[in-house]
Amino acid sequence: MKKYILLTILAISIGFFMGKLFLEQYDNYEGIKLTSSNGEILYFIKYGEYNSADEMEQGTLNLENYIYNVINNRYYVYVGITNDKDNLVKLHNYFSKKGFNVLTEEFLITNKKFLEVLKNYDDIIKTTDDEVVLSSICSQVLSKYEEIVVNDG
Repeated sequence: MKKYILLTILAISIGFFMGKLFLEQYDNYEGIKLTSSNGEILYFIKYGEYNSADEMEQGTLNLENYIYNVINNRYYVYVGITNDKDNLVKLHNYFSKKGFNVLTEEFLITNKKFLEVLKNYDDIIKTTDDEVVLSSICSQVLSKYEEIVVNDG
């Protein structure tokens, strides 16, 4: 009888440690891939967040073009969108030179028409360092996003 109790305790202990090891490896796994082929993760360059529409309007007076999203009564302002990490670095540097403190947020976008348009703009961004061109492309991408995704155009 003592033998069975000892084996049971040993089996439970081994099971506990194996489960703990498995869960720790899963928590540290960074190679998670999208299971849906319907969308892509895009990088949105966030300019800031505001408590009200009036505060947002005052805080964005120096911007040429932007889009915003309202979540839980907070206004999140974005000044750029890209699909390419190298372009993300280039756009961050561009906005930093302009004195903007920007952050990056990732969103899953499923609109194929916009993704196709963005790919064309990303190709242009890769080939230029001209700030006027970068500014123009950012404005065009934001306009297209609003037209195609937000307004379902």
